[in-house]
Amino acid sequence: MTPRIGEDFVGWKPPAGGDDSTLGVVGFSIFPHLDHEMLPENTMADAERWAAGIPGPAYAIDDDTAIKVTDGTVEVVSEGHWRLFPS
Repeated sequence: MTPRIGEDFVGWKPPAGGDDSTLGVVGFSIFPHLDHEMLPENTMADAERWAAGIPGPAYAIDDDTAIKVTDGTVEVVSEGHWRLFPS
């Protein structure tokens, strides 16, 4: 749904090549599963490094956080922790 996912999250590229571009339905990117116990590479420091390479705004969110977009308005719904990296 986001415009970019970052090279960290690209798991496959077509034979003709490609990049980290995605659908672009929303105007921000997402670093998911922040600080998940089974994903030691998903720390806030990793999210900061990832966000530095993402053009535009980006959110790092844990599994207790969701992002709701209604008519272009973004709302973070959370009982966990998250961070917005503005563009």
